[in-house]
Amino acid sequence: MTEGPPSSDDPIVVVVDGELDASDLDWTDELRATLDAGHRRVVVDMLAVSFIDSSVVRALVSAYRVVAEEGWLRVVYTHHLIRRVITICGLADALPQYPTVEAALRGTPSGLHPDDSSPSGVLGAPSGGHTAGVENDADEGPAGPPSPQEGSQI
Repeated sequence: MTEGPPSSDDPIVVVVDGELDASDLDWTDELRATLDAGHRRVVVDMLAVSFIDSSVVRALVSAYRVVAEEGWLRVVYTHHLIRRVITICGLADALPQYPTVEAALRGTPSGLHPDDSSPSGVLGAPSGGHTAGVENDADEGPAGPPSPQEGSQI
């Protein structure tokens, strides 16, 4: 049996590392190419990322909007600063924390058990609420995931 190129139905993992801000968005080229190829099940592995700013959040939200109706975007991270930025932006529900690529592929975010859909972990709390160990310094975010907008770009 020969294996061909991945099908657009296969999950794709985009690996990112370092400190990411507006001056270092090269990783979005790979993410954009993945989405342009029709992939709609995407894992962004940020385990080796130690810092993100709002430009990274914008890129993740844009990718989320592209895949929302037909698939999913799952973000893998363990760094507390990434968790804090995503939580402050009110995106903990739309972009829950996955501790490993394997957990992301299974669809089991931190604080969730495979057979339990109720949140029980730090990022499982509803957006805008206080979470264990994370204070919400911002106004409450939108209820639910961001709504898709036509023409959104990464």
